[in-house]
Amino acid sequence: MKYTFNVSPNLRQSQSTKRIMLELTIALLGVYAFSLFYYQMEEGSEYTVQALILMATSLIVAFVTETIWALCKKQNVKTYLSTSFGWTTAMILTLMCPISITPYALGIATFFAIFVGRILFGGFGQNIFNPAAFGRAVLFASFAGATTDIVTSATPTTIMASEYNWLTLDSSMIQSLMTKTGGLWNMFTGWYPGALGETSTVLILLLGVILALRKVIDWRVPLIYLGSIFVLSSAIALFAGMNDWLWYPVFHICTGGVAFGAVFMLTDPVTSPVSAQGRCIFALGAGIITVLIRVLANLPEGCLYSILMMNMLTPAIDQALSGKQLAMRKKTWIVLSVLSILGIGSMALAVQAIEPAKPKPVEKPKTVEISMSDEYVNSLKASIDQTKDNGDGTTTYTVTAEGFAAKEGPNYPDYNHPFEPNVFEITIENETNIIKSVRPIVIKDTEYIGDKIQHEKYLNQFIGKDITTMEQVEKNDVVSGATFSVKSSMRALLEVQKALQ
Repeated sequence: MKYTFNVSPNLRQSQSTKRIMLELTIALLGVYAFSLFYYQMEEGSEYTVQALILMATSLIVAFVTETIWALCKKQNVKTYLSTSFGWTTAMILTLMCPISITPYALGIATFFAIFVGRILFGGFGQNIFNPAAFGRAVLFASFAGATTDIVTSATPTTIMASEYNWLTLDSSMIQSLMTKTGGLWNMFTGWYPGALGETSTVLILLLGVILALRKVIDWRVPLIYLGSIFVLSSAIALFAGMNDWLWYPVFHICTGGVAFGAVFMLTDPVTSPVSAQGRCIFALGAGIITVLIRVLANLPEGCLYSILMMNMLTPAIDQALSGKQLAMRKKTWIVLSVLSILGIGSMALAVQAIEPAKPKPVEKPKTVEISMSDEYVNSLKASIDQTKDNGDGTTTYTVTAEGFAAKEGPNYPDYNHPFEPNVFEITIENETNIIKSVRPIVIKDTEYIGDKIQHEKYLNQFIGKDITTMEQVEKNDVVSGATFSVKSSMRALLEVQKALQ
């Protein structure tokens, strides 16, 4: 086996691995506490209990898996658990998952993250892939449909991917997107449904600053990663010709676990390059891949797959930058410059491949024409109860006609309405037989359905027509579902038509 060493001088850190992992755990608990608060305030205790069950499940599976492995290796269980830090993987994995995931699916994913993602590679410090990201990928591949009765609305990234194709230039669609997602401020603060710990960008960035000041994480990684996503998504907006473009990169930063991945996953010292220069290249590459996956593959989780892809390239980056670190600075700047140019160029090409979402044309409401000779219409009973000469050249006919209640009601034992007909007033011009008005005055059909025939849009179609030559009636969108009542009104008109012929 070939080993690669960095030559002296080497720096010593005052912090131990245990101290670093403890501070990281506290930061993760802060993110988790916000998630519990959000779901308690917005959804209720049922959701909070679900979040607690998910975290407990993942932690238990992680501890049990590592305990069994320690026993198999005949190692002291307490010592092994305290130095493997499996709980951080379990916590990160849980915070990456939606609250609707089943505990069973999360437990399986945790096992794969701990056993396959870490233990089989040699344990803590030897794994190639970020184990939490590995476990989340298992969930995506095998348990996409494993959901509970817990239901939340669609996440901003899901809406953006499914309805807006990750790009829209239409101002009305942008406004609609902001309305559906609650606006940029809600996305920045995390007051929207999403993965348990990936929503509050402001909280995650604040914790990231604290961790960077405490030397727990390398500040360069989240800065370059988030900065590259901001610049590259801005380039897409500008290349596409977006006028008010600032919302677009902000949307990318505040959604889909980008901030969480930048602070808690890309900064993993085990799966990222050893040198500071290498970590800069690592972060920039992840940023480019994240944006490309989102806009070209139309997937919301570009962050996850970018981390796994860059994990594979970590050994190559380390090997390329091995040697005297001062001598590698020039080489690093060249690589970063080339990557930046390639990133901007790929965004320009991506714009050519993206079809910006456009407003869908408004479909005209479907109409159905019902003939006056319709068999069912003629099967209804009807009678003219009163004829009134209005003294202005018109006559008003009061007509009783069967509808659903009178005709069909007796066939339904649980029908809670009187089996009575409907009553209409139909006013006709005497000399021309032109309809002046049609007005339902008693509706005995099903409430909120039959009374749809009182809508002006339906009744106005009769005004000005010769009742003696009328052949069909338009059943338009306003009377959708009220077919029986429509035919009842037609039967009333038919009765007047017969009287005038």
